[in-house]
Amino acid sequence: MATYTYAYLLGSDGSTVRGEFGVNYYLADGTYAISDTLNPTSTSSTSIVGRLSGYSGDGFVIDTFVGPVFYTNTPYATSDTVGPFASEGTFTTCFLAGTHIATPEGERRVEDLAVGELVLTAAGETRPVRWIGRQSVMRMFADPLANYPIRVAAGALSDNAPVRDLFVSPDHALLIDGLLVQAGALVNGTSIARVERPEERFTYYHIELEDHALVLAEGVPAETFVDNVTRRRFDNYAEFEELHGAGASVPELDLPRVKSARQLPAALRARLEARAGRGAAVA
Repeated sequence: MATYTYAYLLGSDGSTVRGEFGVNYYLADGTYAISDTLNPTSTSSTSIVGRLSGYSGDGFVIDTFVGPVFYTNTPYATSDTVGPFASEGTFTTCFLAGTHIATPEGERRVEDLAVGELVLTAAGETRPVRWIGRQSVMRMFADPLANYPIRVAAGALSDNAPVRDLFVSPDHALLIDGLLVQAGALVNGTSIARVERPEERFTYYHIELEDHALVLAEGVPAETFVDNVTRRRFDNYAEFEELHGAGASVPELDLPRVKSARQLPAALRARLEARAGRGAAVA
């Protein structure tokens, strides 16, 4: 067993010590991945369950229901700044909270959708929601390139597409010219740009249907969940297990996928840059 003498509750910025949370915590020796659920136990009555969020040379951080807790053998004083913390193995392939999704009754925010409710696909069909995956990200521990939201400004893709600014994760694909184009491949620094400083804690949502499909997000065809990433990485995976058990494989749409800027067709890149020059970007 590994022993950690100190446990510190961190401040809202994820790096400033708010105060000592406990002492003499023990954790089974082993290799842990970011987003693994850990259950450190102490010699006191306190037992904190949470998600591994980051690590440094002298400890690691677990994101718990009371906030981020830093376990270490190094003593710190209140208001000391700790870290920086590394974060490996995270992923996000989802809509940012607040994104409007088309349904037969009108647009709904993605976080307000529930299992069983109907959404509209880009093909004009209605489909029931099978599951809504949720993943919270703490800015302090996130890799900006992999995790910070991409903002696609209103009108950046075509007239009225999107109808409002659309915020998605870098790996979330949009349907453009018959291609599934991941948002990170579209970044041009003006009309389509990475959010430089998101909220301290932000939440992504992913819609799962019976198959890999395209729903309308702020008027743009955007992919639903496909299990080329594991559902277990979502914060609420237990809800999926309760509903569906282990879950079956979801076949991917038979469309070419563009994962990087160098794969983006030159004609499409030029068209998007021309739109940006006509005012698609929002200051």
